[in-house]
Amino acid sequence: MSICRYCGQKAGWFSDAHESCVQKSNQGIEALKACMANTVARGKPYDQIRVQLNKIAADAVIPEQQALAAIKEGWSQAAEKQAMAHPLSEQEGSAIWDVGQAAGLTQNDVSETAGGRAVGFSFGIWTVLHDQIDPYQGRINFNLQAGEVPFFGIANVLMSEEQTANSYVGGYSGASIRMASGLYYHFGAVRGHREQSTSLQEVDYGNFLITTRSIYFGGTEKGVNFRLPFNRIVRFQPYSDAVGICKNGGRERIFAPQQVPGAGWFLFNALQALAAKESEATLRAIS
Repeated sequence: MSICRYCGQKAGWFSDAHESCVQKSNQGIEALKACMANTVARGKPYDQIRVQLNKIAADAVIPEQQALAAIKEGWSQAAEKQAMAHPLSEQEGSAIWDVGQAAGLTQNDVSETAGGRAVGFSFGIWTVLHDQIDPYQGRINFNLQAGEVPFFGIANVLMSEEQTANSYVGGYSGASIRMASGLYYHFGAVRGHREQSTSLQEVDYGNFLITTRSIYFGGTEKGVNFRLPFNRIVRFQPYSDAVGICKNGGRERIFAPQQVPGAGWFLFNALQALAAKESEATLRAIS
């Protein structure tokens, strides 16, 4: 007879846990997530909930690794929500980060979560708005113009573009009358009306760089390369995992990072802020 992995009592022949024990453990896991999320949302230090978290885990007999995973998920959810609510200063971001590490999460644990990425992105937007950009330190494969400061770079970005195709529908061939050998006359033949359909077509994969004056793209599959200054862009469009950029007189191009999910809000807000700053600088220069 099997022994319940939670309470240590007999569980029956074909189960290693009582249903009531599993339910109690699941409720405890949700309580851990909620407690951690509430702490981050309210800006409280971890020491205020340490005893409470330990009690929840002990009462629900939650294994240490499962408890840590629940705490990590609760932290990440709340951190992401806070980061997307408004640009976080370094102090605000550090306070959120410290709660996660005080709970036993390593720096890698925190940075690999959606919440950890969001906190970093949010602070990046804050630096643009407050003219405190820390130049991007990664590898740069582009020749920047004088005065440009690299802000953010990322590899393996898919660039797609809206393309329009024409087709004819509703055509009618009419009756065909044989006039001579190999020659037919078509009665009332109609080609039909033209319809247009728009679809998103992949253009290239490559490196994407944002500077204080423009964006750069370097295709690695088909060799599509260009620099697009902010003063030639008429619209930015946010998507959940991408950003759309439409230059004057051109179709929208969509840039989707393949290895950084959920980055659309960051790219959109960062580009909007940088373009606004560049426009302000240009107006000051000519006034």
